[in-house]
Amino acid sequence: MKLEFVERYRDSLRDGLGQALRGDDATRQILRYHVGLETVKGKAADAMGKLLRPSLLLYVAEDLGAHLASALPAAIGLELIHNFSLIHDDIEDGDRQRRGRKTVWTLIGVPKAINAGDLMISLALQEADRTSADAVRCLLDAMRDLVDGQSMDLDFETRWVTPSEYRAMIQLKTGALFRCALELAGIIAEAEPDVIKRLASFGEELGMAFQIRDDLLGVWGDESDLGRPAGSDLRKRKKSYPLAGAYQQGSEDDRAFLERAMKSEPVVDADIEKILTLLERLAIRADGEERMKAHLQEAVKQVPYIPFSEDALSAFTALFEGLTAFMTPRAKAED
Repeated sequence: MKLEFVERYRDSLRDGLGQALRGDDATRQILRYHVGLETVKGKAADAMGKLLRPSLLLYVAEDLGAHLASALPAAIGLELIHNFSLIHDDIEDGDRQRRGRKTVWTLIGVPKAINAGDLMISLALQEADRTSADAVRCLLDAMRDLVDGQSMDLDFETRWVTPSEYRAMIQLKTGALFRCALELAGIIAEAEPDVIKRLASFGEELGMAFQIRDDLLGVWGDESDLGRPAGSDLRKRKKSYPLAGAYQQGSEDDRAFLERAMKSEPVVDADIEKILTLLERLAIRADGEERMKAHLQEAVKQVPYIPFSEDALSAFTALFEGLTAFMTPRAKAED
């Protein structure tokens, strides 16, 4: 999913991340590697992620009348908080690859990786502090919710969950940083309080749609879309949307099968095939797509109350179309 406004800010974000993570010590070097600025040997690289959250912040802030320079520190802080969470997530999930590269903990060990993530938090708040106290508060609120959401997600690994529990988890874990991105844009642009609340709601719903999309791709997506093998969520027994939905909607026999299959780590190939058949029988993918679109529709409800320009409205239309584009191949195949 390539978006013009994301590409617009890539160079500014690269420079800003480089400045925030400057230093010759080993910890800052590994942080530059993690965000994609350098190779493991310290050579310049261009392996940054999508940069969607900070790009949204910069784009909306400018659209609402702020200057890029005034918004950039907060955008860098937001991206650093996102990356701190990825360092710790990789440790907690035992992931050995991120964006097609070795994860930090596999290179320097768990203790040093935890310490590197902690440093990234400090550097993120330092960047946000260059904007305003309100920006720091917004980032702290988002980080608190993100960590609470991750705690719920880890708890889900040991038990089955309901769709409402899943929704509460993604509202915190993923919705929080998207909410913060749009809220920060309003704060920096000195928007009216009601507009800032509308922006926050818009961002939160967008983030939840983004997470459901990622969960669906984790089962049915192409490896090039994910940066990890397709179906990896099933193999790792993650209670993402597909499994939560199947357990809720399935029969007693279906639930008994899922409980048995999820006891093995990783899940064996034969059970993966049976799970995929079960998901198809229960129409879990179609249900997930509808729920994702429902979150996008909730985001759209905020638009009349936010003074977006026509260009911004077009950009968000392209973003929404990009998020839902993966649905098209399945729909055509059914025709």
